[in-house]
Amino acid sequence: MIQKGFLALIVVLCIGCKAHKKQNTIATIFDKVLLVEDSITVGKMTINNAFKQQILAHKDNQYDSLLILKKVYEPNKYAFDNCLGMIFGDANSPLFQPKGLYEWNRNLLANESVIRKKLAVLDSLNINALFTNHLTAVQKITGHTGEGKWLVYFGPKDFQIFGGCDNNSMILDMFGDSWNTQSINKVFAHELEHLIFGPLMEKDPVGKMGLGITMDEGLAVYFTYIYLKQNREDALYGSETQLLMSREKEIFEKLEPYLFKTNEEGCPIFRHCGRNNDCKPLIEGLSKEVENELCYFMGFRIIEEYVKIHGKNSWKDIYNIPISDFYQKSGYKEYIATK
Repeated sequence: MIQKGFLALIVVLCIGCKAHKKQNTIATIFDKVLLVEDSITVGKMTINNAFKQQILAHKDNQYDSLLILKKVYEPNKYAFDNCLGMIFGDANSPLFQPKGLYEWNRNLLANESVIRKKLAVLDSLNINALFTNHLTAVQKITGHTGEGKWLVYFGPKDFQIFGGCDNNSMILDMFGDSWNTQSINKVFAHELEHLIFGPLMEKDPVGKMGLGITMDEGLAVYFTYIYLKQNREDALYGSETQLLMSREKEIFEKLEPYLFKTNEEGCPIFRHCGRNNDCKPLIEGLSKEVENELCYFMGFRIIEEYVKIHGKNSWKDIYNIPISDFYQKSGYKEYIATK
């Protein structure tokens, strides 16, 4: 028979065990992010891991708003002021200013279960090595150093984004669907390539026209296809890829009139590149994702046809010659005429 005093001691010890276990579990969040570099730089490309400081701001059961200012906002001021604040409109821009950042970061750990799932990615990926390898590979493969800045962070509820505005404000929100072990390689490689081609596109006469954005997105898809050794279906839209191939002539003929027009003049192609919703889609009967990314498909196909004519590694020519020259030398328009 167990004596009452001894039983009471067991209860106390068990309660203590539970409290200790909970304390260690919470500490794991902080221990895990401490292993992540504050930032990773290769050449002129930098990735700021602001999520680390967002978590550490809650260490020891205290909220350090000064850490949010110094380690989250100030190093990424351009992205908060000139990208996030603009994308989500004037009404929401205060969320991305210091006072707004203080407030929603104060309650960040209210999403602790979701944060744990997102941080679990760090268990299967060495994020320091992953980012470093990607930054190195994209520059080595393309032969161009590129320049740009990334912000990796936990954004406010309902304001997720993976992409950005320009080379100084590429953003990966860890609350978004793209932050998982299945897609992070693909999506991150795609966005990194934009940092290489972006500055070249800005100097090109057609860089801001329909052809420019088509080749920009198509090249990012093609680079990922080469880098990750994907097949065409994996690089594009899985089972829907064959549907696009069967409608390729229709897609080109409807979008081709807008290739040399700007956003103001050529809404349809920008609409099918996910850049403008001011006009109706020209091609229907597709999933929303594919409908919004038809120029990705068309740009990819232009590069494929260029490579057929000029050789396996000739896709890199796009970094060295005018975009319109690359397009003409691809023979894509002539190819479509034969279909």
